Amino acid sequence: MGGLASDKAKDNSIKKQIKLIKTSSNIHLSNRPVADVKSNIIYGVINGGRFGRNGMMGDASSKSDDANAFGKDKTILRYYYFLLYLPLDHNEGCLILHSNSKEETIADIFKQYLSRIFKGGGYKRPAVDMFCPKAFLEDFKKKSVIKRLEFKETYLDEVFTTDGMGSIAGQYDVKISITPKGKNRYIQLSDKSRFNSLLSKLAFKRPKNTDPLGSFSTRQAVLNSPYEKSERTFDLDGDNLDIVPVVYLEGNIKKYNDDDTPDFNELNQFCQNLFQEQVLPELRPDLYMGKGDVKR
Repeated sequence: MGGLASDKAKDNSIKKQIKLIKTSSNIHLSNRPVADVKSNIIYGVINGGRFGRNGMMGDASSKSDDANAFGKDKTILRYYYFLLYLPLDHNEGCLILHSNSKEETIADIFKQYLSRIFKGGGYKRPAVDMFCPKAFLEDFKKKSVIKRLEFKETYLDEVFTTDGMGSIAGQYDVKISITPKGKNRYIQLSDKSRFNSLLSKLAFKRPKNTDPLGSFSTRQAVLNSPYEKSERTFDLDGDNLDIVPVVYLEGNIKKYNDDDTPDFNELNQFCQNLFQEQVLPELRPDLYMGKGDVKR
């Protein structure tokens, strides 16, 4: 934690910084990071945000035009909860990090910070990768529906081109989008037999050939899932779905602070349970003995 006062916690390329403000200006100082040594966990609320932009700070409650200017070296610090698991007897850890939105996040600078503090001496910079527990993936498949199928292929013009030359001018793209009508018509991602049966019956008829859509070079499914706020597109080949392990707080956290941050005590309990019940069993199977009891 002492590294937060060094350049390790600051990056001029992405213009972000993380800190721990220990004065009364930090209204969530009571939730400052603490170490649970027995569990190899550090958790709490940290401060962070962007710098490198000129701006002014005004009073939203006043009609006056008065404002205080701040320069590029000033960082707009907001509040973020994190849970960091650093086991002493294992070569993998885990970071759970709260973000307010895709734009308001310190995920990039926090991962860089971790890489920097662990690099040195005979140690190489550790790799920080996204981790999705199998339980998340199975739940994603169970609750996700296919909203649309999209196929794309490039063909040589068989009607107006007779010389057989594969020039760009003689080619065209065929894009086919298939959207079921009505929510009850959506195919569950987990219903593979129905899905494969549908694909086997779809084809594109050309003057000289009929090509099954399953042979198109681009075959994608547009999914709708409670894990995502927007549609996600995946290739239809294989089971390797590129799922970002995002858990939305809406519906999981009931109380929020006046500054629109989640109640950090409730958030901590939620993340602790999530880590112990979903992440740790897969990350550390060596800790589970016999009937699933955790080795204490």
